[in-house]
Amino acid sequence: MKDKTRERVALGLGLMAGAALGYFLNSDKGRAVRKDANEKMVQFGEEASVRISHLTDEAKVKAQAFSETITHAVDEGKEYLTHVGENLKKKFSKAEESIENASEDFKAGMKYALRNIQKKAKELESTNVNGN
Repeated sequence: MKDKTRERVALGLGLMAGAALGYFLNSDKGRAVRKDANEKMVQFGEEASVRISHLTDEAKVKAQAFSETITHAVDEGKEYLTHVGENLKKKFSKAEESIENASEDFKAGMKYALRNIQKKAKELESTNVNGN
C-alpha cells in the first residue's frame, strides 16, 4: 500500500503545482512574465536570424573568392598548356626540317657515290677491254 499512497501523494502534489502555476500564469504578474518571455523569444529569434544572414553572406563571399581562385588557376593552366603545345610544335617542325635536310643530303651523297662507282666501273671496263 505504500507505493499506491506515494503515487497518489505525487499525483496530488503534481496537480497542486500545476494548478498553482496555471493560477500564477493567469494573474497580472504571470501575464507580465509570459509577455517578457515572448519578447525575449522574439528578440533571440531576430538575433539568430541576423547571425544566420551574416554567416550566409560570409559563406557566399568565401565561395565566390574560391570560385575566382579556381577559375584563375584553370586559366593559368590553359595558358601554360598552350605555351607548351606551341613550343612542341616548333621543336617538331625543326626536327622535321632537320630530317628532311638529312634525307636530301643522304640522297645527294648516294648519287655522288653511285656516280663514282659507275665511273670506276667504266674505267675498269675500258682497262679490261684494252688490256685483253
